Amino acid sequence: MENNILAEIRRRCIENGMQPTDVPSPLTKVTDEHLQKQKRLYADILEVTEIIGENTIKLLNGQMVLFLVTDDKGLVIDSFGDRIMKENLSQLNITEGSVLVEPEVGICATLIALDKKIPFQTVGTDHFHLALHDSACHSVPFSFPDDYGGQGVLQGTISLMTSVVDFSNYPLAMLVNMVDSMARELILRRTNQRQLDLHHLMVNNLDTGILLVDRQGFIVDFNKIVINMIPDCISVGQTSLHITELGTYILEAITKGQPQRDIEIHYDVKGVHTVCLVDIIPIFEMGKIEGAYAQFRDITERYYLEQQVIVSEKLSAIGKLAAGLAHEIRNPLTTIMGFVQITRSRPLDPVTTRYMGYVQEELERVKNLVSDFVTMSKPSVPIIKPIEINAFLESVLRFMEGHATLHDIRFTTSFYTTDQDILYADAAQIKQVLINILQNAVEASKPNEKVTLKTRKQDNSLIITVSDNGIGISPENLTKVQNPFFTTKDSGTGLGLSVSYRIINNHNGEITIDSRLGVGTDFNIHLPLTCNNIKECSM
Repeated sequence: MENNILAEIRRRCIENGMQPTDVPSPLTKVTDEHLQKQKRLYADILEVTEIIGENTIKLLNGQMVLFLVTDDKGLVIDSFGDRIMKENLSQLNITEGSVLVEPEVGICATLIALDKKIPFQTVGTDHFHLALHDSACHSVPFSFPDDYGGQGVLQGTISLMTSVVDFSNYPLAMLVNMVDSMARELILRRTNQRQLDLHHLMVNNLDTGILLVDRQGFIVDFNKIVINMIPDCISVGQTSLHITELGTYILEAITKGQPQRDIEIHYDVKGVHTVCLVDIIPIFEMGKIEGAYAQFRDITERYYLEQQVIVSEKLSAIGKLAAGLAHEIRNPLTTIMGFVQITRSRPLDPVTTRYMGYVQEELERVKNLVSDFVTMSKPSVPIIKPIEINAFLESVLRFMEGHATLHDIRFTTSFYTTDQDILYADAAQIKQVLINILQNAVEASKPNEKVTLKTRKQDNSLIITVSDNGIGISPENLTKVQNPFFTTKDSGTGLGLSVSYRIINNHNGEITIDSRLGVGTDFNIHLPLTCNNIKECSM
């Protein structure tokens, strides 16, 4: 069969006017753009060919060999191997980008392998041209699915050129095995790629954040959800041990091999408070720690819901307590306060006067505490009336001036409202809110600092902001400040802010807090400027 194929091609060469003494020189070339396109299309095949081909060259113990890879049209896409053989082919104009066609190259194993779809070799005098009689060419066709380029099936040849002196049938058999090995490698790569794509698809579409680190704590992989959960910028290759609040737990997992589960971490990311529940699981291989897997679950909504349940339970308890005690306490308290006032109106010695003053102050404190209990259990309906904003706020500051002076604090204002701007609200209740917040700002500030009261209008709402440069509030405590009985003060009751939140909520408004530890806090009170926004409006 081989002889028949060679005889037929030789006959065509003579008919085409070729002479054995001619030097074969392909004139058909493709553009560099087309060559690069084919290189990209056959990229996986070229990579695997070079890996297996380089190992084959080593096994041949220094024998001069040159590998050629062509596409299904005979275009030389790649060549590698012996430098001298490559230069000799270059002199025959056979280089990357050359297209092997029979009328230009004559008898060619590569073209026969492509045409007949069989392994083929041409040795010495098998070639039509005398210039190739010193060489042997072995060529094997391939046909591999192209899952990446979407072109269906990629076809071409892998050819091996040697000197006729080194000829044996071994190179052709080796090339056949080489193509089989390439097929297995490409299938394995496609399988791995599919698994990798599936892994990334799953990881990147999870609602949980994923972070993988190696045994030293360096980040190996993560999904985009993590980026929105933690405040630190992260990248592959960066250490994870410096991630805020998390690094120590990762270190514990990779050094001791102990899982860290249900770690509650509070983060402020781009001004949004997020609560994460984190599990860190060590990864073992052959009994040794190879890294760790961290899973982040956003439980912010659940956390706030739990806090609301806690608040509701506390309010229920307060309601029951207030209902049972308010009446019983207020009646005797009123009588006692009356007798104290009568006693203080009479001439007394200085010591008794001072002591009676203490008694009066403590009774007022008990009275206020009972009032807070009643407000928390059943807050009164706001009596809505028009309030001149600037004048009202100035009066509140004058009322608080004495308290500020005691702490060596000064008030400043920054009003972006005019004297004509009107707020529809319950003046007494809003005053109570401002007193609570201003008092907290004063007590959180250092001597000689300032507390600023600001106003601005936004989308038909009034925003009153109380700013201080005090110690700030931790992210964890920010979520608790509206809870009844929560306080960081030694002598606080934990009811002031709770009452304030309920009052503002009854006005269809809200309180937001911006705070940084060691920098200061902004309390923002949002209130509607129109009366018809409040159901209880009773002008």
